[in-house]
Amino acid sequence: MGNRQTLRPPLTSDEVDKRDRYRQWKRMLRVLPDHGTIRDKQIFWRDALELLSSGEKDSQQKLARDLVNDDMPGLHHVRAVMSIRPGDVGDTSFIQVVRPFLAVITHSALLDCLSIDSEAGDLFNFVSGSSGDRAIPFFRVVVTILKKVSLSSADLGEEVLEKMLLTVSIALREVLRRSHKSQTHEDLLDLLDLLGENLTILNVDFTSVAVQTAMSCMAEMQRIAKRAQDALAGGLETGQKDGLVATRLITSTYPRDIEFPGGRHDNDKRDITNICILPTEDEIRSERLEFLPSTEAGQPHFLRGVERLLDTHFRLLRHDIFAELKSVPDGAALTATTTHLLGDMHAFAYENASVTYLSFTVHRSLEAQISFLQPKQTRKGSTAERRRWWEDSKRLEEGSLMCLLNRETQEDSLLFFTVSQKITDSGRDYGLASNGSYATITAKLAAVPGVAQVRALINLHLTRPSHGILIEFPGILLATFIPTLENIKEMQKSSRLPFERWIIPDTVEPMPNTPLPTPLPPLYARAPGFTYDLKPILKRTGSNLDFSPSHEDAEMARNLQQSTHLDLGQCEALQTALKQEFALIQGPPGTGKSYLGVQLMRVLVANKQKGNLGPILVVCYTNHALDQFLEHLLKDGIDKVIRIGGQSTSTLLEGKNLRLASRHEDKTGGERFDIGQCYGRMGTHEGKISMSLGKLRGLRKLNWQSFRHTIMQSHPRIYDQFSRTDAEGFTLAAKTEPFERWRAARDVDPKTLLDPIGDLQRILWQANKDCSRLALEDRQLLVDHWKKVIEEDLIQIICDELEEDARSRRQKDVIHDEVDRRVLETADVIGVTTSGLAKRITVLRRVRAKVVMCEEAGEVLEAHMLSTLIPSIEHLIQIGDHQQLRPQINSYDLSLESPQGQLYQLDRSQFERLSNRTPGMPPFPVAQLNVQRRMRPQISSLIRNTLYERLIDHESTQEFNNVAGMKKNVSWLNHANMEDNARSDSSQRSKSNTWEVSMTYALVRHIVRQGVYDSKDIAVLTPYVGQLQKLRAVMREKFEIVVSERDQEALYTAGLEDDSSPQTDSSRASHHKLEKKQFTDLLRVATVDNFQGEEAKIVIISLVRSNNQRNVGFLKTTNRINVLLSRAQHGMYLIGNADTYSKVPMWSEVLVMLRIEDCVGEAFSLCCPRHTETEILVSEPDDFLKLSPEGGCRLIYGLTPAVIDA
Repeated sequence: MGNRQTLRPPLTSDEVDKRDRYRQWKRMLRVLPDHGTIRDKQIFWRDALELLSSGEKDSQQKLARDLVNDDMPGLHHVRAVMSIRPGDVGDTSFIQVVRPFLAVITHSALLDCLSIDSEAGDLFNFVSGSSGDRAIPFFRVVVTILKKVSLSSADLGEEVLEKMLLTVSIALREVLRRSHKSQTHEDLLDLLDLLGENLTILNVDFTSVAVQTAMSCMAEMQRIAKRAQDALAGGLETGQKDGLVATRLITSTYPRDIEFPGGRHDNDKRDITNICILPTEDEIRSERLEFLPSTEAGQPHFLRGVERLLDTHFRLLRHDIFAELKSVPDGAALTATTTHLLGDMHAFAYENASVTYLSFTVHRSLEAQISFLQPKQTRKGSTAERRRWWEDSKRLEEGSLMCLLNRETQEDSLLFFTVSQKITDSGRDYGLASNGSYATITAKLAAVPGVAQVRALINLHLTRPSHGILIEFPGILLATFIPTLENIKEMQKSSRLPFERWIIPDTVEPMPNTPLPTPLPPLYARAPGFTYDLKPILKRTGSNLDFSPSHEDAEMARNLQQSTHLDLGQCEALQTALKQEFALIQGPPGTGKSYLGVQLMRVLVANKQKGNLGPILVVCYTNHALDQFLEHLLKDGIDKVIRIGGQSTSTLLEGKNLRLASRHEDKTGGERFDIGQCYGRMGTHEGKISMSLGKLRGLRKLNWQSFRHTIMQSHPRIYDQFSRTDAEGFTLAAKTEPFERWRAARDVDPKTLLDPIGDLQRILWQANKDCSRLALEDRQLLVDHWKKVIEEDLIQIICDELEEDARSRRQKDVIHDEVDRRVLETADVIGVTTSGLAKRITVLRRVRAKVVMCEEAGEVLEAHMLSTLIPSIEHLIQIGDHQQLRPQINSYDLSLESPQGQLYQLDRSQFERLSNRTPGMPPFPVAQLNVQRRMRPQISSLIRNTLYERLIDHESTQEFNNVAGMKKNVSWLNHANMEDNARSDSSQRSKSNTWEVSMTYALVRHIVRQGVYDSKDIAVLTPYVGQLQKLRAVMREKFEIVVSERDQEALYTAGLEDDSSPQTDSSRASHHKLEKKQFTDLLRVATVDNFQGEEAKIVIISLVRSNNQRNVGFLKTTNRINVLLSRAQHGMYLIGNADTYSKVPMWSEVLVMLRIEDCVGEAFSLCCPRHTETEILVSEPDDFLKLSPEGGCRLIYGLTPAVIDA
């Protein structure tokens, strides 16, 4: 075996010098500061500041550790500087020593490094003192002296004064964040008032970054203090209702008043920071309506401003996720039949479920093997078929939420799990396919294992109830929302919200119908003389053009248009994005939103050093959108890109993943030592937990070995009676232990036994005298007692070890996070999804990224957008279109589309809310792109005349070819064929129309037969996944079909995936054949909700709905209609009942426009490529085969139709 340790290069002379300086500083550290001079203290903290600023990671981390090391007097040095009084040393000397001290404790190397976060916490807790008794007086003295010195002749200088105010503000904020008791100090509010007063009267530049940051810290601290004071006064959880008015909500057609949070169940809290994200059993059983606050500013709420916004979106998002689960009619349903439990919920139930095995390892932590009766679809199949069915099914995918119900007892009857490993290998001892009768899934407790959950899990394992039910909720993936909800809770604790002025404009209280003030330039761009260098986006190499965000230039947009490849609207939007700290850019379909985003990124990356921007954070809601945008950046030469998350399907981004990049980052010596210690402790925990679990399993055998130690410790006299050695020293020869013979009462004369006693204490008294005379019933009671004692001891050991193991794992994860942070700091661009950002928020909030750009912002829930507002952000750019698709939610009752959802509007993005301000409030200024390059004018006119009056067609759209094989480029086939009857257990999304499926299939075949278009040029769209399923089933006979991952998930969530039986070998072969082909070689069939941002030359649309009630379902919203009508470049063909859609205003307008151009009829007009004058009218699917059998007409050169017919 070779040495696997990585050989490290020798230290450079600079590194050696830095380490020597650290050793010199450490010698000063070891000297108690009691007898040192004020000059000694100044040198000590000055040298510490130089070490932190050196960039040498080892020294930085050692400094922090040594400062709080109990074996060194580091904290004595802290106390010494905080104990100095200006009257003893003079004001100037006081500032000279305090200044480097404050710079040290607020240094980014100390505050940002995750590996020493616990040491930083220890330091600030010491700075705080008991309940802030050390920090508050100290900072009051500092602020007072700053004011005094500044107003005297001894001028500190503007820059020094600003930095001092900044470090005081940051240090005090850290004290409040890390020492909660300091938040209620009686003098805190006075100190904050004094600090705020200094910021207004001192001779400082209010536009400077330092002062602006200090003021931001001030606002945050005031909110923290107010929140703490309210909590201390009982305003958050005690039920106090002074000044509160009940909110009237509409939950059906009849409005009802609901109560304020508190009292409905054990998880109904006033303060969202105290709410468990997973619903509790008491919460699920509760029959009372949840407290659901309105998003409308005009509706009453018991909180205001930032706290109200965060509270509202936390509660609504959480309810949207769990509403289906909590819609169980009553608590009894949990112990009733599976049919009653599931009702209309989309869930899978597995019967006879039980926890068959528990295991613990260093790498996988605590896991449970849960066995259940095989689904009916797999019981009769062979082992190979059973394995194939589970492999192809999306059931029980890793991360899926499950609930185990124990119907035999009311106690601990419900436990939540997530799938941790889906094993389909039939050769494994346990797995989904190993046994023909029972399947086994590997799972972990969904919540962080607490004592109660662990006890409940172990009890389920020990009792092995035979009538348990395992419920799978495939639409609930905890990893996609728990981080967002947790992050909102953290934001609520600090009442932190960057750009509050723009996000919650009602706090500004403008006069009615007056425009809001234009947002200021980003904080980094307010520095004197700052300009953006636009060189990267200029046409001519070597040209120069600068843009000042602080000065208006009426000709700048025109100059940009002439110098770049941007159109005028894009130039104006680029200016808006660069000169506003909070910018919204609307891009109607085809106007180049992504292209503009890439150009903005090129400018920002080029000015990264000038503005000290740090990495630029790109956030998208979906992995697909993120991959597309990052690929554009790479193709445009931005190479220092890191993508967070493992869900990328892009080959271009394979080497850009954070996981790969972090492998090459060295850890410091301290980090390597700590990691080793963590794994050592985790190995110890594994041994103790595994041993305890083994002993628990051994108790089932009721043998002497399991009981021996407990009886010996607790009842030595009884223990002696079970000895194999008699009073004369002879050893019994019997193979069976005396204890086991006694328990089974073997070879005992019943006449020698006492009557049953029944009382445990009396039984123990008799057993101490002579246990051999105990009745059989009393022996069983005694064994059960000992068994329970042993179980309790072992369970307590397991719980204690799990708690210690969790602490070790957190420390290990923190070190890995710190390594990731250092890697991310070196990037130009960091790409992440909204849920990925929330998941890695601990790391990202310390990267100090100043710019965040959100793509497709109109599709992002406001809760997710709030979660992207990391503390360091100074510039937010949202690019999207609120008139296209809204964010997707689960609950129709919370959406804008439902009457009762008008109060909640959860599916309204922040982009839409600010663009369409509530009545009486002016809308936020939005820059709109207006030149579209996608659609031929005949298509774009449908959305221009209904939604985008400023939309202009680029001249290139006039040159698009006519659609081959069709007389018209746009056409609506009007028919009266009724939609299929909805399945009794289906949702609204499962609508279908079999006739339209056949017509769509026939039209696609006709267009493909023209030989002009590849399958990648054609897209088939429909609003419903039920229709999607039928289209896919029919078209896969002749075409190779691709369905996006999001549509596959939609099919699965709607219960429309065909998993009724194992796939045949031929279908599996076809499936694997598809996997090897490129995405662009396949015919795209999609729902409209999952085709935004996509386009195709030819789009064929199956509208599905056709009924006498004129019910069009969710295609009544202009957002979906907009997306549906704006995907096609050259040609668009709609198949639908025009009468059904005519009552919807936008559809009515579209039909009028199409009828004016004679584009609505009861037949499609086909065109033969050879006989272009011949019109072929097809109104039924079979007409294509009759009238255009090979994609042309029936005429053959030299023959008449009559001859052909003959």
